[in-house]
Amino acid sequence: MSARIAHISDTHLGSRPRDGVRHNIWGQEMRTQLLENDFYERFAELFDKIAGLDPPVDVVIHSGDLYNSPWEGNPSQPPVVAQEIAISVLQNFIKKTRIPVLILEGNHGLYRLLEVSLLDGLKLAVPGLDVATQQDIKAAIREERPLVYSYKNLDVFCFPFIDHAVLRSSDMITKFDDWITSQQKRERLRPAIGVAHGMDLDKTLHNAIFSMNYDYIALGHDHKQRKQSSNAWYAGCPERWRFDESTHDKGFLVVDLKAGKEPLVTPHILEFVRPVLNEKLTFAEDDTADSLTARLHTWFSEKGLVAEWDAKTAARVRIVFEGGSHLVSSFDLGIALENFRLKVLSQDSGYNVAQFVWSTRQTVDSEYVAASYPEIESEYLIEDPENDFRDYLDTLDIDKSLDLDTLTKIAVTSLEFSVGKKDGKMTSESLMEEDP
Repeated sequence: MSARIAHISDTHLGSRPRDGVRHNIWGQEMRTQLLENDFYERFAELFDKIAGLDPPVDVVIHSGDLYNSPWEGNPSQPPVVAQEIAISVLQNFIKKTRIPVLILEGNHGLYRLLEVSLLDGLKLAVPGLDVATQQDIKAAIREERPLVYSYKNLDVFCFPFIDHAVLRSSDMITKFDDWITSQQKRERLRPAIGVAHGMDLDKTLHNAIFSMNYDYIALGHDHKQRKQSSNAWYAGCPERWRFDESTHDKGFLVVDLKAGKEPLVTPHILEFVRPVLNEKLTFAEDDTADSLTARLHTWFSEKGLVAEWDAKTAARVRIVFEGGSHLVSSFDLGIALENFRLKVLSQDSGYNVAQFVWSTRQTVDSEYVAASYPEIESEYLIEDPENDFRDYLDTLDIDKSLDLDTLTKIAVTSLEFSVGKKDGKMTSESLMEEDP
């Protein structure tokens, strides 16, 4: 027996880039911000392309993070338009194609302190939609039963997101693994898949899932579309959620399955008209604030961004400044870059740019007085924080269940945020972020 699925993930409906965004630009007038609207368009595009597949798929699997919020960085519910888009796109797709859709709950769109789920409300509004939530998996473990959906020629075993720290603090890791191996077993000689939201990095991807002899494992959480193993793939985020995703292939996966055989996985890649640029510029030793912003203007011009405003093609830009000059302080540089950004993002500016952000990695002493400007300190107080922290761990009696690489990454990342080398808040997502 064979089956065919479309695997999508991490659509993050309701994402609203805020830093360095041009004001008063709309995707839908008075309804959605321009860059927020990109995520809605991508969601609709996914289902349009899946509806046009020949032969058609038997089911669409979404492996988590349908919405962007609530999550640890933003406790508010998704924008009303995000919820409207989810309902309308899913209703129209299922009504038109009669193909069922299953959505798993991820770490985004999850109320961590409430026993309710946004996906349950969505299911009530969309006939033909199935969901698997954190409350569902808690009940399945408690009642010692599987969490599985069965379709015409396919069984789907579900593993919604559960924070590893929560399992560890409640002494549930062993019980959770036992539930997987005892309850989530395939029972029939037909295609069976697992769907999970997690990664090795934060220990939310449970190894027991890979011992269950599923024909395919549909993974979410990592935004890069990639192969995890011979029968497990991340579908990735279909839109550029972070700047370090600018070079990633984005889209969805079509998976052809036969029971007991290795799956045939076909990536379907989307094309974008909005550039997302994540670049590095190096300080010259004799750079001044004026010469650096002049070079920045030249760079914008070379990239074709000094152009008439076009909402569809207006770029998102992040620049990382490396090196340093003895002729410019961090304070003066910050003022110069803020003034340049105001120029770039102003109405009738002559720049086709929707967002411009930057960070600095200076390697020379600055001319400001540190006590006067502690908020713009950008250097470590120790020379090599990674090695120093590892040396410190060697002096401790560490629980062998803890991953030293992850502990080190958490420590170094927290230092980067504390001294201003990274912008925003430290979250699980910032631990996954790649260097540009």
